[in-house]
Amino acid sequence: MVNAMNSPRFRNPTRLPSATLLLLTFAFALLANAGIRGPGKYCGVVVFDRWDTCFLLSGPYITYISENAKNELRPYAGKAVQVDASDVLQPMNPGDALIRKYRIIGPAPNDHHWATLDGLELMTRSDFGLKGMPTFLLEISNTGSALASIDPQQVALVLLAAVDKNSPLVPSDGRSMAVITRSDLVHHGAQQSSVDGIARSWSFTVDPEIRPAGPVQLNPGQSMKMRITFQVPPGQYQCIFGYGGGVHEKMSLAGNAISFDLSENGFATLAN
Repeated sequence: MVNAMNSPRFRNPTRLPSATLLLLTFAFALLANAGIRGPGKYCGVVVFDRWDTCFLLSGPYITYISENAKNELRPYAGKAVQVDASDVLQPMNPGDALIRKYRIIGPAPNDHHWATLDGLELMTRSDFGLKGMPTFLLEISNTGSALASIDPQQVALVLLAAVDKNSPLVPSDGRSMAVITRSDLVHHGAQQSSVDGIARSWSFTVDPEIRPAGPVQLNPGQSMKMRITFQVPPGQYQCIFGYGGGVHEKMSLAGNAISFDLSENGFATLAN
């Protein structure tokens, strides 16, 4: 059941070592939109994560910006922009890419035909509880003056983790990488790695009590909530949610990023 209400919105708001790193993504429904990431125009919200790695967040997709080229985007942090990339590296297809050279065109075009993003706000807050599980509440609020239709297949999340060494299969050349990407509330992606014979995996579940089964209509002043729990190994993480984007082609939204650490006994704590 979707929790939509007239109450005000919330106000409180490992690149992994080794050359044997293997990343497998199982967000099958997203693969139809996957393809070769070459030179051309890319859109997304500019994000600098807790490790200062830069990427464009466009709904379920991210595009890394090279360490040598990211500083030009610092004034645009938190804004949806469009860039014209002339040098793009994609180690795997399907898979995320790294932009090494680009020029900034300006704001991302806001001409969606399937949704209205004006007036929507995304807010994330921790909901660890007594057991300390890495659980988060995502709220989408309609602060505008018109009816808004929310497509849960466009509500996506990225989970970032620290990186220790380079790998030819990881597009990021910064100090972090996305261990969960290309996933939405309907199509859950999982990523796995094998490091020196030791398997690790990163995944998430959506609380079925408040999971949207289809598009949700939000009147002005209404909001919808979702509860997400990560199943991940111990480490340092940061999560951020996005909405919209259209495979890097259109305007998109991003919520606030939350950093957390997960201890060896599975207890999550907030981090700066």
